[in-house]
Amino acid sequence: MKAANYLNITADQLHPYMASVFPTGNGIIQQDNSSRHKARIVLEWFKEFTDEFHLMSWPPNSPDLNQMEHIWDVMEWQLGA
Repeated sequence: MKAANYLNITADQLHPYMASVFPTGNGIIQQDNSSRHKARIVLEWFKEFTDEFHLMSWPPNSPDLNQMEHIWDVMEWQLGA
């Protein structure tokens, strides 16, 4: 998917949804470091709507934010017990 396609989906689908779920503009969106998420046109669009969205960045190579790693840890612990 190209950045322009991602932006179209974000603007046409996500924006109205977030506006209905968070009418006061307190919505938080977290994106990974995909090139389409970091594209200039996407970041500029989010800057335009900073009063409606809080854009969280995703630190690169952060295993603490990988939910699957925590699930594997729990499974290994339970299987070992």
